[in-house]
Amino acid sequence: MKDSSSNPSSDAVSPTQAQLLHSLANKLLPIVVFSELALRQCQDERVKQQLEKIYGAAGDARDIIQELKKQKIESTV
Repeated sequence: MKDSSSNPSSDAVSPTQAQLLHSLANKLLPIVVFSELALRQCQDERVKQQLEKIYGAAGDARDIIQELKKQKIESTV
């Protein structure tokens, strides 16, 4: 059985995975943007707390996607 840690290219994101990451990032963008806009306008504290959770989770997902994309770039250098 091969040890994937010994092969630096094993961490690379394939073109198909890169396309999926790009598509996912595009789907997350309106969630991030509209939840942020809603947070700015929201007066109800209970709703605001829920919007903060949505905004935070979408931001975390966006960060994960960017980290995966970064791994692809670094592994191809």
